This record gives sequence, C-alpha cells and structure tokens, in this order.
Amino acid sequence: MEPNNSNFRFEFVTNATDVYYTFVVDGGGGGVVSRFVLNQSSVQRYVWVPGNQGWSLYWSLPRDQCDHYAQCGAYGVCDASASPICDCLHGFSPASPRDWELRDNSAGCARKTRLNCTGDGFMLLRGVKLPDTTNATVDATITVDQCRQRCLANCTCLAYAASSIKGGESGCIIWSSLLIDIRLFSYGGQDLYIRLAASDLPSSGDHSRKKNIIVAVFVSLSALLLGFGGFFIWKKFVRNEGTSQNTQRLTSFDSSNALTPVQDRSMEYESSQNKDLNVTLFDMATIAFSTDNFATRTKLGEGGFGAVYKGELEGGQTVAVKRLSKYSTQGLEEFKNEVMLIAKLQHVNLVRLLGCCIHGEERILVYEYMENKSLDTFIFDKKRSAQLNWSKRFDIILGIARGLLYLHQDSRYKVIHRDLKAGNILLDKEMNPKISDFGVARIFGDDTDAHTRKVVGTYGYMSPEYAMDGVFSVKSDVFSFGVLVLEIVSGRKNRGMYSSGEQTSLLSHAWKLWREGNAVALLDEAVTGTGAYRGSEVLRCVQVGLLCVQERPDDRPHMAAVFLALGNPTAVLPQPRHPGYCSDRGSMSTDGEWSSTCTVNDVTVTIVEGR
Repeated sequence: MEPNNSNFRFEFVTNATDVYYTFVVDGGGGGVVSRFVLNQSSVQRYVWVPGNQGWSLYWSLPRDQCDHYAQCGAYGVCDASASPICDCLHGFSPASPRDWELRDNSAGCARKTRLNCTGDGFMLLRGVKLPDTTNATVDATITVDQCRQRCLANCTCLAYAASSIKGGESGCIIWSSLLIDIRLFSYGGQDLYIRLAASDLPSSGDHSRKKNIIVAVFVSLSALLLGFGGFFIWKKFVRNEGTSQNTQRLTSFDSSNALTPVQDRSMEYESSQNKDLNVTLFDMATIAFSTDNFATRTKLGEGGFGAVYKGELEGGQTVAVKRLSKYSTQGLEEFKNEVMLIAKLQHVNLVRLLGCCIHGEERILVYEYMENKSLDTFIFDKKRSAQLNWSKRFDIILGIARGLLYLHQDSRYKVIHRDLKAGNILLDKEMNPKISDFGVARIFGDDTDAHTRKVVGTYGYMSPEYAMDGVFSVKSDVFSFGVLVLEIVSGRKNRGMYSSGEQTSLLSHAWKLWREGNAVALLDEAVTGTGAYRGSEVLRCVQVGLLCVQERPDDRPHMAAVFLALGNPTAVLPQPRHPGYCSDRGSMSTDGEWSSTCTVNDVTVTIVEGR
C-alpha cells in the first residue's frame, strides 16, 4: 500500500473556544505504520510501504528558515525567497542595527513613531502567515469592517485580521501585544492590517506626486536619448571599418590561438541573459593590457577549464583574470554558470566577480585578487602550513561554513556548489576564506535532490551517492565540506594518504582515531608542535567533519546545524556513523561496536578536475 493522502483524513476545526488542525490515520483496515524522527535540524514523519519494504518520507519540518519560530523577532517579517530573509515591517526599523548586520535578528524591530491613538491608521500586508495568536482575541461573529472599528477604538490594538482562513471577510482577530512570527508566502496566505502612526502610513498623495515626477523625467530622457541615439548610430557606421581592424589586431596577439565562429547557443545566451546581469563588461584590449598579453610570468595557475592570470587595471587595482579555454564546451558552460551565479550572490565568504569579457570565442572572468591564493597551497605544504595556527584554521572553517550556509539557505537562490575543495577556497591578505569556482554549480528549486548523467567534480570530495549514481543535493556539498574540515584539521589530503605503511583515506583514518577515543591525534603536527590549540575545538571539528561525511545523505546535518555546532561549544552533538566509501555497511560486532573495513575511495568515475 503506497502512502498517500487517502491514508490520512485532515480536518480544520474552529469554534467559539478553539481553532486547531488535526488528522486521523485510516489504513483501510490494514493500519498504517509510521514513525517520527527528530534530529539536529528537523522533525520528519515516515510511512512504511509494504510493497517496497521501506520507509517513505511523508513530511519534514522545517521546510526552510522561515519555518523556525520568531526567525526575525518582534515586528520582523520573514521571506524565504529574499536575501537576507528578514526585514522589518513598514514603519519599523531594526532594534539593534549592528546585530542585524551580523544576521542576528532575534532582537526584532522597533516602531519608528509612537502611536497616539486618535490619528492612527492601518497598513495592509497581503499573503502572510498571521502572527502568533497566543495573546490574541478572536470574535467569529463580526465582520472585518466591524473588526477595524473595534481595533481603532482600542488604543492597545496593534493589528487585526479576519479569522476565516478561507479568504472570506468574516471573523475578527485582534493583537494587543508584540507581533511575532510573521512570514510572507509566494502564494496563499492571509491579509494582516497593521496599526501605524499617521506619519508612517504609505501616502497615496506622495505616490501620485512621485509618479508624475517619474513620468516627466522619462519623457525628457526619451527625447534626449532619441537625439543621442541618432548621433551614436552615425558614429558606429563611420567607425565600423576601424573597429573591425582593431578587433583583428587584438585577437592576433597569440597566433597559435586562432578564433572560430561563435556558436549559436552562446549568442542566444548573451541576448537572453546579459540583460539580467549587473556585471561590468571589459573590452579585450583592457584585459590584454592588464595581463601583458597573458604573459607566462603573470600566470597564477591553470585548471581544467582554463588559466588564471594576475592583472592590473588602469587605476592600479590588482585583479585575477580567468581565461576559459576557447575550444572547451564545458568551459563555455562554466562561464555561463559563473557569470549568472556570482553576479547575483554577494557574501563576505564568496569571491567577488568584478566583470567579464566576451570577445569572439574568448570568455574571460575578472575577479577580485586574492593575495594568498588558495587554501591547498598552505595546508598541504609542510613549510607554509606552519603559518596557519589553530585559531586561524578554526576561523577558516567557520568562514567556509558561513559561505556555504549562505548558498544553501540565505541567498536569493538555493545554490549547490558541487566542487567544494581546498583548491577552490581562496584566501585574502587577512587569510579570510572565500569560496570560488562556480562553473559546475547549480541553482536548486524545492526538490530535495536531482540527478545528472555527467558527474563532474574532484575525486576525494564527491559524496558516494553523487559519484556512483549522479544524485546530488545540498547534502553533497555537506559531504565535501566534511572532507575539507578534516583536511584543514590534519593538513593531509583525503586521497593518497599512508598510515602504518598502508594506503588509506583520510576519512577512514579519522574514523579509526575517533572510535579509539584519540581524535586529537588527527591534528596537524605543524599545530601540535606549538601547543597553542584548544583540544575541545579540535574534537568538535573532527566530530562535525565525521557527521558531514556519513554514508547516508539523510544522516548528514544541514549547514545551519553545522554552523550552529561549530559556533556553540555547549551544543550537544550526535555520535557520527561510519563515513562514506567504507566497504562494510556497518555490521555490528558482538561487543556492540561498529565493525568496518575502510578503503580508499572504491569507485571509478569520469570527472573533470578543475584547478
């Protein structure tokens, strides 16, 4: 029997004393077996499917950050599709601006202008989940208009709404205390009328006046644009021949790289996508000059999709210039992804895109320059690793977690990176980490996972379900993050590690030390030699890393829980289960401990390994 809505009968009950939602299970005589699972990040209900002999997820909460109670504090409104997700209601401002800048919205918002009772009005907020009704009063016998009059007559009334959830104008809910736990819905929701001082009410007169000004400015600018448009069209035709010759000269600085005609699909992309991007477009002459015609001495590195050069713009700004391979279709796809994603993502722990260049088949990205290059040049180098003490390593781990949390939950889009590794973590002059290389990243919808026939990524960082089955989700990034944490702690690569003369993986070595109660021994010798480290922080990082690399995606935590665990030393963490890429699936031995033999990643996949 498949679990479906016919197994559950739902009912909404409202009467003079209660408003509640309930359901009963109807298994058709055979019953329904279900269970609740409470983990560090969610509550889930599973239903047993006899035909498949397995559990099927029926529902899971929270579905997003706005499902958390009072996410934005009093008088704050949560919008899961916005970035940041919290904002203050109209007529209110952050009670603690500094905390809001740090994404701590718990203090909520404060009213800009005090109510004076007699001159107040109401602002309509549509499509919302109504505030917490614990201290609200309900009268189902009156209309919404009568509810408005009752609220106006009561100086303690702060908001009102219809009590009917079916879109009608009947019933009345009145709030006289703090408005808490409001969220916006993309569709559905109810209307909420919020009491504001007269000076804070949206003014229709001001709106009309602004509209008239906008129209007048638009007409004036249109006339100017028509005049200038004719002039520039004339200039374009006059300079057309010279421009063509100049383009030929610019593309001939390297005679070994002859250009071929631009593919139709790239042209379609440019016309349909460029208009949505807020990115500076550099001309080829500027890029070539800044890198001394892509001289070898300016090359910073080279990856699967092209080379990266150090450049200097006219104003003296140092930049990193990523020149994608002209003959790589995958390089073209990478270009599209990076421009579309990074141009719309802004976070202190993400590398910043300054602009791009499209010239013939040349695809060039211009990034902010990172003085200390990538993380792998430090942690895997015996000499340079000594520059990263434990405090700095812990800050780097927190910074990467913060950036990944932004991608998964706090950004405008849910983004899965798919190639998180030490080489894609750049370090600025203060050694602050920034996630880079979004060429294979994907914007995710509401689905929990997706499939791909082309598995791309870096061996040693890919989760088992992605490497073997092409299934990726946010938990794939979590797995990569776990590997990265263990590499930062140990200073060792997950691949090609040797222990007691035998080849093994970092995951199996960390798991072995954890089970032996000696996880601190995983710490890099470059750190242990100084003695300046907190053992509790090291243990917590190892534990979080092992939780992230557990074999089953459902066992791995979400990044919100990871960031909380790393930043809260008092948080209670579950014991990790065996990591992925273990040949044994976790059989139990007679003494009750996990008995497993771990090997080097035992799958073979076709991958493209970038820089």
